[in-house]
Amino acid sequence: MTAHHSRDVLWFLWQLVRLPVFTVLVVLEPIVRLVLAGIALLAILISMFFEFSGAAPQFPFWGMLGLSLICGLMLLSYYGLIGFLSR
Repeated sequence: MTAHHSRDVLWFLWQLVRLPVFTVLVVLEPIVRLVLAGIALLAILISMFFEFSGAAPQFPFWGMLGLSLICGLMLLSYYGLIGFLSR
């Protein structure tokens, strides 16, 4: 088996894995975007409300802002994975 033949086999196996995963990620993208962006926005709004209203003095303000940041980073990573698999 030559190196060129091995490369062709690996490329074909990569396509067998890449295309179904890419398809599933693209189909689920609107749901993932809605959930992650919704959680991020809700966490920011709730943290601002409790921080400025004083209704909950022990409210984890920075933790909630961190949660929204994590959700945003997860969404960016999701888009990055879709971009990687689309090539």
